[in-house]
Amino acid sequence: MNLLLSSILLGVLLLLALMGIERVRPRPRDLMPVVVLTALAILGRVVTMPIPNFQPATALIVLVGLFFGKRAGVLSGMLVALISNFILGQGPWTLWQMFAWAAVGFGAGILGDIFANPVTHIIVVAYGVIASMLYGLFLDLQFFIAYAWETGWTGLFAAWSMGLIMNLTHAVSTLIFLLVTLVPWGTKLQRLKTKYAIRNL
Repeated sequence: MNLLLSSILLGVLLLLALMGIERVRPRPRDLMPVVVLTALAILGRVVTMPIPNFQPATALIVLVGLFFGKRAGVLSGMLVALISNFILGQGPWTLWQMFAWAAVGFGAGILGDIFANPVTHIIVVAYGVIASMLYGLFLDLQFFIAYAWETGWTGLFAAWSMGLIMNLTHAVSTLIFLLVTLVPWGTKLQRLKTKYAIRNL
């Protein structure tokens, strides 16, 4: 029951986020780079599946939010989880993944608003690492609510402890992919925005 109620709450929040994106009425040119990066994140998550939790998805969602706005980051995060899970497996965790990655994209969008040239900021890389860890802790919370609620705080800390290695792997992969992509891809994305007058969502 706790899992059902919490999942319904997350579903409502995601629906409200989608309604907010719709109100902005993005143009096709505003959506195109978001779609491309999101597709790469989905493909990357599927291709790296043999290495548990080592994936480029979070890094690419950070890039979407950073360069194309908070709503773009939210949209990308939701789509990456929803679509890739048609291959990796849908379940009660999907809504939680959608919400967690949407939050990662939203936070990256805030960083994009703060920094005039985010390509140069190591803070972006640090954010990606921290966001990856928080993403994992949030998903571990879902596991706790679903399977170990009666154990109380002891069970929660046990769930976090069991997921530590996986979450660290996720954080390391995000670190690597951001170090590889932030400067070269970020520079090209900024030029693309200027050339085609792409607006942030």
